[in-house]
This record gives sequence, structure tokens and C-alpha cells, in this order.
Amino acid sequence: MRQPETPNLYLSGHLAAWFKIIAVGVITFVAFEAIAVATAMPFVAESLHGERFYALAAGIPLATQLITTGLAGPWVDAKGPQQVIIIGIVLFLSGLVVAALAPGILVFIIGRALQGVGGGMLLVPLYVMVGSYVIPKKQGAFFAAFAIAWVLPSLFGPLIAGFLVDYVHWRWVFGITPLVMVLFFPLAWVKFRKFPQIHEKMPLKMRKRFMFATLASGVLIATLQILSGLKPEQFSIYVLALALGVSVCLFLSIRHLVPTGTFLVRRGVPATIALRGLLNGTFIGVETFLPLLLKNIHGWDPTHAGLVLTASGVTWAIGSWIQGRYPGTKPLRWFSVIGPVGQLLGTLITMLSVIPEFGGWWVLMGWCLAGFSTGVIFPATSVHALGLTPASKHGKISSALQVADTFGSSSLIAYAGIVYALTASFANFSFAFTIGLMCVLLVFAIWAAGRIFPEETGISASAS
Repeated sequence: MRQPETPNLYLSGHLAAWFKIIAVGVITFVAFEAIAVATAMPFVAESLHGERFYALAAGIPLATQLITTGLAGPWVDAKGPQQVIIIGIVLFLSGLVVAALAPGILVFIIGRALQGVGGGMLLVPLYVMVGSYVIPKKQGAFFAAFAIAWVLPSLFGPLIAGFLVDYVHWRWVFGITPLVMVLFFPLAWVKFRKFPQIHEKMPLKMRKRFMFATLASGVLIATLQILSGLKPEQFSIYVLALALGVSVCLFLSIRHLVPTGTFLVRRGVPATIALRGLLNGTFIGVETFLPLLLKNIHGWDPTHAGLVLTASGVTWAIGSWIQGRYPGTKPLRWFSVIGPVGQLLGTLITMLSVIPEFGGWWVLMGWCLAGFSTGVIFPATSVHALGLTPASKHGKISSALQVADTFGSSSLIAYAGIVYALTASFANFSFAFTIGLMCVLLVFAIWAAGRIFPEETGISASAS
């Protein structure tokens, strides 16, 4: 997308204000449905008799979101952001309606997949619209509002979802967003039609490799998530070989979307991208199963399970705030140790709760520590990666950071689901195997954290 060449193409103050309201509303509901539904998922799976499809139902939106996130960019360049975001909203809401009305788990999964397709088409055009239509000096306020729109659902969403499940019905966790968004959708349609058409077409052949890589990655991750729905006795040698082959193809496709050397954890930016994917993936991989663990082992209701996720969101925010107060390389060296080590320790404490005698409150203590530790280092990876990169490549690295987030979370939910399915005969201790896999990966993350800084000569050069 190009920038407007004349101030006359920027939105008026009135229209810009409406754009901010609409955009913040869209992001808030997308974030709520992405984060808060974890609280409801165990009860959805039980109600629809689809417990073995738990990981698939929880993770499929991330896989389909990865597909359309890659397609949204070229589409915006070719047709402009308005068309993409309107279609994205329609698909997102349609998926939620299907999920809310689903008579069975398979229809519910289809709705969740459609929700991810639409969700992946929303954020890219919104960011492009800010860059194209908003006066540069006011763009910072828009992005700050977007950040708040993501934070608030992570803090309060799980608790709200738990309340809805306990006192209304789990279907309203998915039904409330379409009900509210449909009220202001006509307003968004009217306002977006007033935006000037300032896009310029770009040849899609320049993006074909990127588009194919995102499409292939999403399909492959979805395949792994489908395998997580198999029964233990269905994991034959052929199924395991299929999972291995899909994994190899997945890593071959995703490497086109991240800097060279990311999977080798090469020093500097590649290691930073790898660390980010590991931290986010392991955190989401564990958190996805915590409400199920608390329900099955300790008999917690959705509201109390939501309290755990809300508390970890608060400690994440505190850790992020502390990290932001101490910028620079020297504090980052400490944060790069505290972050992954603390997340590992918190995850290990959380794993103790698979023993019924320990009680579910160990989850609260451990997960609050994990949230704080992740918050200390996770936001810093963005600043650090961009700081090591020339300004001309900031767009590419920003994209790689987002890919690492989505790839890490969606793929590790899939692998966690496969481990959970394979060890289902161990009853409650299947959670120990699932969380244990994330602990092993966090040990690797600790090693990766030591490689996010370039060689000493590079640091000295940048310091001088």
C-alpha cells in the first residue's frame, strides 16, 4: 500500500474518529473470541460429545487464520482494504453463528475454522487503513488503541466467558459477538464506503511463494490438528509416519516466511524469531489445556477456571510494563534469562496439579508466574528484532514476528493434542505428558534466548 500523496486524501476528524471506534470494536471482539473461548472449550466438547476433538476445536481457527493472513496482504494491495475487511467480518461472524448453533462437534469445528478464515482477513486491512488514511502524527494513538483492544479481552475475557457458561449457556460465548457486531455492521459499511479509493495494484506473482507457503502451512497444521482427534488405538505406524511427513513438509513451507537460519537458531534476528515462536507456542499450548485439566481433575467450574487465565493475563501485563520501563541491551540480557527460565518454572509448578492431592490452586500460582515471566521477555523480542534490522526491512521482520506467533501457537496446540490423544490411556497423567512436551521445548527456548544477541563484535559496533 502506498501512502496518500496529498493531505486531502486523509480522513476528516469526524470520519477518523468513527474509524477508530469501529476498528477498536472489531479487534476487541476478535481478541475475545481468540482468547476467552479457552475457558468454555471443555464444556463445549462435553456438551457436544467431542472430547477427543478438543485440540482440533481449540486450534483450528489459528490454522485457518494463518492461511488468510497470508492471502489478505496481496488481496488488499490488489483491491483495497475495504473489500477485504467487509468480507472478513461477514466470514468471521458466520463462523461464530455456525459454532453457536452447532448440533454436533463436527459442525462446531467447521464454524471455528470459518471464524479463523474471517479473523485472518481483518487485522491486515485495518493496519493498512491506518497507514493510508490517518494523518501520520495521529497514527500512534490508533495503534495504542489497538493494543488496548487486545489487552482488555485477555484480562477480562476468560472470566466473562466462564460467567456465561456457568449462568447462561456456552453457546452465548460464541453468539454474543455476532449479536453485538451485527448492530454496528451497517454503520461500518456506510462509513467505509466514504473512504477514498487510494490503493494501487501490485502483481500477485511477486507474492506467489509467500501465498503458497502460508496456504500450505495452514493446511498442514490443520492436518496435524485433525490427527489429534484420533483414538489411541488408531495411531498406527502409518498414521505416525503421516504425522512425521506432514511435520517435515510444514517446516519446509514455513521457512519461507521467516528469516534464514530461524530453525537453526542462528544468532541475532533468526534466534529472536525462534525464541518468540517457542515462548508463545508453549504458553498457548499449555493454556489451551488448563481449563480441561481444572475441570476433569479438580472439578472447577468455568468461572473459576477463567479466573486462572485472567490472573495470568494480569501478571503478563505487569511483566510487560516492567520490561518497558527498562529498555536497552543490558536489561534485555537479564530479561532474556528471567523470561524463559521463569516460564519453565511456572509451567513445572502448574504440572504438579495433575496430581489430585496437590489441588488446582497450584495451577493459579504456576500460571501467574509463567504469565509474568513471558510478559517480561515477549514484547521485548519485537523491539530487539527491529533494532537489529535496517529500517528498509522492518516490514518483512514485522511479518516474520506475526508468523512466529501464529505458527508457534497453532502448531504446538496440534502437537500437544496428538500427545494428549496418544497418552489418553494414562487418564489424568495424559496432561503431564502434554505439559511435559512444552517444558522440553522451553529448555530449548532458554538456549535460544542466549543467542538473540549478535556476536560480541556486532554488539560493540552497534553500541559505538
